[in-house]
Amino acid sequence: MENVRFAGGITNLSPSLWHFGHLTRLYLRNNQLVSLPADIAHLSNLVHLDVSSNKLQSLPPELGEVVSLKELLLGNNHLGHLPCELGRLFQLQKLGELYVCLGVMELLTCA
Repeated sequence: MENVRFAGGITNLSPSLWHFGHLTRLYLRNNQLVSLPADIAHLSNLVHLDVSSNKLQSLPPELGEVVSLKELLLGNNHLGHLPCELGRLFQLQKLGELYVCLGVMELLTCA
């Protein structure tokens, strides 16, 4: 299994999902997710992550450990800031449809 798609108003992700380290594409679009767990870092082969059209308010800093990520789709969420650890995603080619919540996007400064 290289591709997984969840749809239909999902509010929580099963912890067993993070054991599929061979996943390359994860589609979580059009759900009711308010957060992603830090365990997303276990998906070390992930190249495409679509979490658009959810209710995400923040992203875990551990997402920056998924260094194979090439496409990150975040549109239509409630993000107020992006963790500076996303700067580690050197292979990222597409950061799709990033809408700024209330006209303010805070980019955290890494020390």
